[in-house]
Amino acid sequence: MNEFQKEVLDILKDKAVEIFGADRDSLSAETSFVDDLGCKSVNIVQFASALEDEYEVEVPFMQLNKCKTFADAAKFVDDALSM
Repeated sequence: MNEFQKEVLDILKDKAVEIFGADRDSLSAETSFVDDLGCKSVNIVQFASALEDEYEVEVPFMQLNKCKTFADAAKFVDDALSM
């Protein structure tokens, strides 16, 4: 995981704490949106919105919804911004 992906991971962790009241220390790159957090589509939209606000770029929530873990999402954002 590169530095940019770690930055994205931090944003995802902060949003998970805000949305779910999750313990930030228990969150990692391997945190699963569905299995660990119980995310629904509306929650994925919230994560996408947080990333859009941070990077001023559109993050299609349907694409983000395909990411199973925070690491998958960080890689997706990195790849999308690298295009």
